[in-house]
Amino acid sequence: MDIEKFIKRRKELGYSQSELAKGICTQATISKFENNGKMISTKILTQLCQRLGLSLSDIFPSQSEKDSAVRDELQRAEFDLITTEYDEALDILSSLDIKSIDDKQIQMEYLFIRGYALALSNRSSEDAIFCFDQILNGYDESHTTVYSPLAYVGMGISYQQAGNFDKAEFYFSKMPKRLKTISNTDVDSVWKSLTMLFYTGNFYSAQNEMDTSNMLLQSLINLSSERHVTFYVARAQYHLAENEYSVNGKTDRFVELINDATAFARFNKNNNLLKQIDSYNHSIQ
Repeated sequence: MDIEKFIKRRKELGYSQSELAKGICTQATISKFENNGKMISTKILTQLCQRLGLSLSDIFPSQSEKDSAVRDELQRAEFDLITTEYDEALDILSSLDIKSIDDKQIQMEYLFIRGYALALSNRSSEDAIFCFDQILNGYDESHTTVYSPLAYVGMGISYQQAGNFDKAEFYFSKMPKRLKTISNTDVDSVWKSLTMLFYTGNFYSAQNEMDTSNMLLQSLINLSSERHVTFYVARAQYHLAENEYSVNGKTDRFVELINDATAFARFNKNNNLLKQIDSYNHSIQ
């Protein structure tokens, strides 16, 4: 039983024992589990793991250790995607022997991350689209998992990067309806919802549809606050600041947003965004 992984994940996400326990069990239950290894019911442990974005196999390694190791690497790659370290994400993916994995969810996770990294780094929109097509017309033909709406948004990103905004709009327009079907009961689902909200909001900003963009980006910030996940907040605040400046100029609201974006970027050590904010501030002086 790998209790250290449980503790490490809780601390990485900034949960206190009381916060993690809320609505599931008591703080004392978690304390006894972490400090003394006292077993808790499978139902409670499953709920706690879901909140932390872990599976029971992460806590109880078995024959699925190989799959678990791949999941860990994919989680690292997804975080690189969030912090715009696209080369690093692709490097991690290239090190994985994904063809030896039978788990469909792992396959879709790999395709989702690879497709986004390829599209956002302007490497190959054709290869990115093929990643998303494999999800939509292969692994998730019934469109019942979170990976289908992720693939739709990914298709939108790919066409946006290629300058085909009509096709991009077709795919981005599918996101709001499908987002409602995602439960957001665990960290992994929240990350993916934030990803879709961010890139769809970014698209509508580029189309000068500021009200739609602001609504999506504010929804991202609200969801981040509710679920105590801060990684996308800096980027959302930055794009809200850009939207505010493009409509109203250098208002107090703009200054508040750009300062918040800077503070969150520093908190999350997002150096790429800090450079982007600094360059933007100089450009509007």
